Amino acid sequence: MSVVATAMGGFLILRRQKWAERNLWRVLAFGSGVLLAMTFLHLLPEAWSMSARVTGVAVVTAMVLLLAAEQFTVVHACGEVGDHCTVHRVGYPALVALFVHSLADGLAIAFSFRSSEPLGTAVGVAVIAHKCSDGMTLSTLFLDSGHTRTKTAVLVGVLALATPLGVMLGLSTGPWASGTVLAALLGLAAGGFIYISMADILPRIHKSRDLWCWVLIVAGVAVSALLPHP
Repeated sequence: MSVVATAMGGFLILRRQKWAERNLWRVLAFGSGVLLAMTFLHLLPEAWSMSARVTGVAVVTAMVLLLAAEQFTVVHACGEVGDHCTVHRVGYPALVALFVHSLADGLAIAFSFRSSEPLGTAVGVAVIAHKCSDGMTLSTLFLDSGHTRTKTAVLVGVLALATPLGVMLGLSTGPWASGTVLAALLGLAAGGFIYISMADILPRIHKSRDLWCWVLIVAGVAVSALLPHP
């Protein structure tokens, strides 16, 4: 499903660019609402039950690392549709950043399933809800950089494979991924989800005051609240 969602986001930019430009932030709002609520309602409580201190350190570490990474790729802070900046660092560094981000999403799904099936399901739903915006972001960056539609479509396909690859890598880990180690891994995932959801949409909501963004972020929170708890 994550492959389909990522490809769909790229397709919308390639085929219906004007519609996508008008609605990208609304798509991000829904995905961010799902991610944010799932993190606090499902992921963090499970990780804290294993080791609260290790989880806290992992959350902060993930957020600081993502902040540093964005200074080199400007994927979320400045590279989206509708944002205008004096300096853009886009293209292949952004592809690498999004690929690593999607790979980490797959690992988060796998490690969540190692903890419990309900948690894995909740994280999987949250990741899928956010994948469409990743495809839209990558397509926008490469089209704006002068790449052809064909090349952009191929690169979106490459990006779409990152999440299932992360799932396979995560599920292939041995018994070491348990206890305190699993708490750290889940904490890293939680920190990443918090940062992404906050950086993606909240500044934009304050800037645009789009009512639909508010409606969709609340809808995303409601979806997470209805997911099964661990």
